Amino acid sequence: MLQAAPPNPIDVRFFPDYRGTNPYQELLYRSLGPAVIAQPLDSAAQIGAGGQDAGSILHLHWETAAFTDGKQSAESFLDALSGFRDRGGRIVWTIHNLMPHDHRYRAVSKQVRSGILALADIVHLHSLPALTAAMEQHALPMAKVRIIPHGNFDGVYPSFSREQARSELQLEDARMIVLMPGQIRAYKAPGALIEAFLDVAGPDDRLILAGHRAPDVDDLTVPDDPRIVATFGFSMDRDLALVHAAADFAVLSYTASLTSGSAILAQTLGRGTLGSDTPGLRDAVLVPATGVLYDPAPEGALASALHAALNEGPDPWAVRGKAAAQAARARDWTAIGATWRSLFMELARLPRPAGVLTS
Repeated sequence: MLQAAPPNPIDVRFFPDYRGTNPYQELLYRSLGPAVIAQPLDSAAQIGAGGQDAGSILHLHWETAAFTDGKQSAESFLDALSGFRDRGGRIVWTIHNLMPHDHRYRAVSKQVRSGILALADIVHLHSLPALTAAMEQHALPMAKVRIIPHGNFDGVYPSFSREQARSELQLEDARMIVLMPGQIRAYKAPGALIEAFLDVAGPDDRLILAGHRAPDVDDLTVPDDPRIVATFGFSMDRDLALVHAAADFAVLSYTASLTSGSAILAQTLGRGTLGSDTPGLRDAVLVPATGVLYDPAPEGALASALHAALNEGPDPWAVRGKAAAQAARARDWTAIGATWRSLFMELARLPRPAGVLTS
């Protein structure tokens, strides 16, 4: 009996391509299966190139990458998106952040975001807390909004015991180890965290800052204190797994967070989180089972929360870590990928705008 030929895969292009430093996109597109072929664009200029856009889908992520490298203006970026739509392409925009982390681009970003909201077919957020926060800042077209969770990082990082990790890092004698993971950026308030830690930590406690040091914290001063362990630079998968295994909990002292990949990474690697009460952490942290959130507004709030967390000792945080790992398993990419696949198939079936050539 003859079988029908499988349908052509759905063509998805994504920009920017951050797979080299963030596993999120690799995990997302791998989860879609053969029905969707996702390919990166090397630059935003490629969005309007080629002219064969009918039936294609553009998945736009961190949109500021399109106009912060000096190669393209915000206006030309929006023109490219408009041309893509006019030729029959469809646009999905994932809002990862409320605003750019770099303050220099906030004014132009507001203009660009208004344009993307008008052009996008789908506006994607990772959680209800993220949606609530985005609605306070943007006039979201709710008919376009979809919420699909951020998946876990299972299988990306190796596993180490706490004892092995501390031995390898020569931190066997530490009492409590606190970890600030991921990119070290101004919005994570690393300076305030260092100051608070040194105020409340005991002589055998340690704070590890592990990640690439962004230009917006070039003026960050790391005191010459044995309790501070700073390993700046792009960490390899093994390095990230090692510092998480050595730590009792991760601390994320965000001034703002819409989605927190760092919190979900800590969760995946079995570590609880102490963090500021922001949308990204409300999504990732189940209080008090997997972590503690504090109100960052009052003066001294970070130091007070950190003092309480350190005084609890390692055992309660070990329990939270196990609960966090269990919660991370619910962020399985099999289910999340199926939801994304359905969304892309929905877009692929939409009729093309009038006047679009389909040669």
